[in-house]
Amino acid sequence: MALLWLHVVLIPVYAVYRGNSLGHAWVEMAPVLMAALVAGFMRLGRVASASVAAAGLVICSGVIVHLSGGMIEAHFHFFVMIPVIAMYEAWAPFTIAVGYVLVHHGVMGTLNSHAVYNHPAARDQPWLFAGVHAGFFAFASAACIVNWWLHEKARESSQSQMGLLSTIVESLRDGLVVIDSQGRILLRNPSGVELMGGLHDDVHEVSGTDQFGLFHTDGNPIAEDDLLHVRALAENRVQDLDLVVRNAGVPDGRVLNFVATPLETSVGDADRDVVVVFRDVTERHRTEQALADALATEQAASEQLRELERVKSDFVSTVSHELRTPITSIIGYLEVLEDGMVGDLDEAQRGIVSRIDRNSHRLLRLVEDLLKLSQIESSTLQINRVPTDLRDVVTASHDAIGWMLENRSLQVDVDLPDQAVELDVDPDELERMLVNLLTNAVKFTPDGGRIGLALGVDDLGATLSVSDTGEGIPESEQNRLFSRFYRSSTATEQAVQGTGLGLTIVQAIVTLHGGAIDVDSGADRGTTFTVRLPRRTARTSAGSEPLAI
Repeated sequence: MALLWLHVVLIPVYAVYRGNSLGHAWVEMAPVLMAALVAGFMRLGRVASASVAAAGLVICSGVIVHLSGGMIEAHFHFFVMIPVIAMYEAWAPFTIAVGYVLVHHGVMGTLNSHAVYNHPAARDQPWLFAGVHAGFFAFASAACIVNWWLHEKARESSQSQMGLLSTIVESLRDGLVVIDSQGRILLRNPSGVELMGGLHDDVHEVSGTDQFGLFHTDGNPIAEDDLLHVRALAENRVQDLDLVVRNAGVPDGRVLNFVATPLETSVGDADRDVVVVFRDVTERHRTEQALADALATEQAASEQLRELERVKSDFVSTVSHELRTPITSIIGYLEVLEDGMVGDLDEAQRGIVSRIDRNSHRLLRLVEDLLKLSQIESSTLQINRVPTDLRDVVTASHDAIGWMLENRSLQVDVDLPDQAVELDVDPDELERMLVNLLTNAVKFTPDGGRIGLALGVDDLGATLSVSDTGEGIPESEQNRLFSRFYRSSTATEQAVQGTGLGLTIVQAIVTLHGGAIDVDSGADRGTTFTVRLPRRTARTSAGSEPLAI
C-alpha cells in the first residue's frame, strides 16, 4: 500500500517531467488513486484487498508507459511489480496482473499505439506484442507463484513441526529450558516453571545464583562457573546432576536432577544454545537419605551389638573358667568320699554323695558348653586332626552315656563295620559331638524306646548317625534347632533339662571338620541326625595344625 500511494504522488511529477500537462497527469493517475482508496479504506478481505492493490500497481506501470510515450525501458516497471505482487502470496493478484498486461497492451496498442510502443513493428502488430509482453509477464509471475507455493509448503511444514514440538514440550512432565551462551532463556515449558518455583515470565536470563536459588545437595550455593549452561558448554554435556532449588516459590527446597546438553551449531561452540531437562527427585533423594541414615544407625547398632557380644563372650569365658576350678575340686573331693578315704559311708550317705556327684558333673558339662560356645562365637574354636579309627570314637561315646542309661528301659543298638574306618579328625571333639547327640536321644526317648548309633563308610568319607524313637521334632521348628539356646516345644512341654547349646556345638564341630549335618524328624516318628565327614589323607605325624572356624 505504501508503494501504491507513493506512485499517486510521483506519477504527476513524472508526467510534468516528460512534458505532459498536469491535467493529463491527473487523468492518468485517477485509476491509481481509486485503487489506493479502495484497497486502503474499504473493508475488504485479504485476497480482495490484495487484488485491488495489485491492479493499482500494474495500472501504475501502464500509466508510466503512457507518460513515457511507449519507451521500452518504461515497460520494465511491469516486471519490477512482479516481486512486489508476489509478496501478497495469493493467486488472484497474479491473474489480474497478467490479464491487465494482455488487455492493456492489446487495446491501447490498437487505439493509440504511440502510447504503448515506440517501435514500428509493435505498432503494426499490437496484439502480437501484447501477447509477447503478457507471456513474459506470465512466465515471470509463474516463477514467483512456484516460489511462493514452495515457500507456503515449507512454512506449513515448519508450522506443523513447530506445533508438534510445542505440544510435546508443553505436555512434558519434566521441566525443559533452553538457554543461550549468554544465559538468556529462550524457551521454557510449564513444568519447568512449576518445578523451579522462581522461574516466572519476568525472568529472561540466568545471570547468577539469585535467580533460582540453586544449591548443591550438601547445602553450598552453586557458583557462577557451576551453572548448568556454563558447565555444559565447557564439558559438552552435564548429566545426572542433583541440585536443590530453594526460593520464594519452593521455600522448603526441592531436589531436581539436571541433564544439560549443548545444541550443535555451525556458528561456533561459544555461541551454542543449551537444552536443560530436569525432573523432581525429592522423594528419591529423601528415601536415599533415609536409607543412608538407617544404614548408619544400623551400623552403629551392629557395632554396639558386636561390642556387647565381645563383652558377653569375655564374661562367659571368664566366669566359666572361674566356675570350672571349684566344680572340679568338688568332684575330686566327692571321689575321695566315695572311695572311703576319710571313712566308710552308709547307704544313705552314698546316695547323697552320688546325687551331688551327678549334679556336679552336669554343672561341669554346662560350664564346658558355655566355654565351647564362647570359643565358637569368638572364632577361636580349634580342632587337632590325627589319624583316628572312628569305631573307637563311637565306642567311647556310647560308654560316656552309660550312667544316663541306668534305671532306664531303653534299647541301644550300635552298628559298626568290621574293618577300621580311619579318618584324619579330632577324636575328642567328635566324641563330644556324638555324646551331645546321644544325650538328646536319651532325654527325648521314653522308656521302652530304641536308640541307634551307626557308623558307615563309602568312597566319599564316613557317615555317623544317631536315631531314636522319641516323639520327634515338629517340622516348623527344625530350621532353628542349631540356634544357640533354642529349645524345642517338646523340651519345654516335657520340662526336659538342657541349655539349648548342645546342637549349636555339634554343628560347629561338624563344620570345622568340613562335614555336614542333616536332621530327619517328625511328630511321633522319632528323630535321626546324620553327620557326613569327608575323607582326608591320614597324616603320619601325631598331630596337626589346628583349624579355626
